[in-house]
Amino acid sequence: MEVSKKNTPTPTEIIDWLNDEGVLDLDWDFPEDGDLVAAGLNDSTTAQLVIAVEDRFGIELTPQDLAKANLATPTTLAKLLARLTA
Repeated sequence: MEVSKKNTPTPTEIIDWLNDEGVLDLDWDFPEDGDLVAAGLNDSTTAQLVIAVEDRFGIELTPQDLAKANLATPTTLAKLLARLTA
């Protein structure tokens, strides 16, 4: 998936990106407000997510960025990335 560092991904692009990076295996119709923890986001996959974000966007996530509220859904994750890449 091609997502420009200047153009932050939409929640739908986040779903595709999580699949492409192998972080999670989400169905094609996974909802933008779907629960990522219930879908398998755990400590191990969060570590994968951190590496994928650093590689793709060139930003480092802090412990505060990894708060449950920021990683709850594709929508909240998209908002976090938008804030950090602005």
